[in-house]
Amino acid sequence: MGGEDERFIDDKVSQVVTTREHVGMQGDGPGARLVTNRARDLGYAGARNMGLEPIAFHRTMPAYVPTPVIELPQLAERSRVGVISVKNEQDRLGLPSFKVLGSSWALHQRVKRVAGLPADALIPFAMLRARIAELGRPTLCTASDGNHGRAIAALAEALGCGCVVFLPGDSAASRLDAIKSHGASVELVDGSYDEAVARARVASGARNHWYCPDTVGPDATGEERLFASDVMSGYATLFEELFDQVERLPDLVFVQAGVGGLSAAAVSAVRRVSATAKVVIVEPQGSNAIALSFAAGAPVAVPDVPTIMACLRCQSVSGVAWPVLEAGVDGAMTVTDEEAAAAVRALAQAGVESGASGAAGLAGAMVTCASEALRAGLGISPNARVAVVNTEGATDPASTAAILTG
Repeated sequence: MGGEDERFIDDKVSQVVTTREHVGMQGDGPGARLVTNRARDLGYAGARNMGLEPIAFHRTMPAYVPTPVIELPQLAERSRVGVISVKNEQDRLGLPSFKVLGSSWALHQRVKRVAGLPADALIPFAMLRARIAELGRPTLCTASDGNHGRAIAALAEALGCGCVVFLPGDSAASRLDAIKSHGASVELVDGSYDEAVARARVASGARNHWYCPDTVGPDATGEERLFASDVMSGYATLFEELFDQVERLPDLVFVQAGVGGLSAAAVSAVRRVSATAKVVIVEPQGSNAIALSFAAGAPVAVPDVPTIMACLRCQSVSGVAWPVLEAGVDGAMTVTDEEAAAAVRALAQAGVESGASGAAGLAGAMVTCASEALRAGLGISPNARVAVVNTEGATDPASTAAILTG
């Protein structure tokens, strides 16, 4: 970097984001702010199973409309780029997160498999309830940091199924209550997200229970891998919408990651239309399993570290996401809680409601654009078109209020 502190100063937000909190700025090592993915395949054109079928299904769901894209011209000017576009997922099909896109498509696919329907069959959502009733209305079981669990609970409610969601013990009460509002049972686990996943897998062994994961480990069953892969495929809908909504395709996409499902959907969607656009994963400092996996050249796990980006507080990358990320992502970076909070305030200035996890992608873009070293490493020009996703609304209102008033 060199010289004095390089800072991004947002006068309206009154927040300074410093980029000198990490030992390195860009490189292959775990101490770098941005870890380059040395395994990137320049010929990669996206995962074959992430096509246009999910959006055709989503269009059959009640109240489906594409979520809006919000332009941030003032922030783009201060960031010295041409455009910053925010795909705003604060209200998706009546829920405050994009997650229902993945869970609904994965359940659609699971029903088809169990019912023995052709692979290319499409069941309109209005008919899915009857189909799942024919299969005995299974109890849906999953683990979550909040948003995936609520999506599964809401779908279970709509489809007439029971639902059990396992959450880490320190989950916000607002997330717990939101899941319960759909009639689901919630089990708090004395441990981390990974331990909640383990408990959910065991519980799913009960009669007529369907395990509905959005992440899998190396010992996953074939059905678990299929469901988690279908969750990722469902997320592709938001990127298909985004590409139709913007004037030109983005040059850079910053997308936050927990277990990597949304990131995998992003890179597959981007690589289908562009071999040159940069895709950068953004993780919380301390919960940066993907960045460390890029540095190691293989998946690694990290300890459970508290962060205000609660929905990204994951200890390992999903086994079905990793091959996609390794093939198509350019790099992974970390952001601090303070940087995520600054991004929440920046979005609020534009009238966009977000939580810290939802704003993490924008935080990565803000930090990157403030650093000459990172700009040079990613080839960011003054005309660059940057896209990010606000993945959630204020799913923990108390936390968001503290950020906005802090």
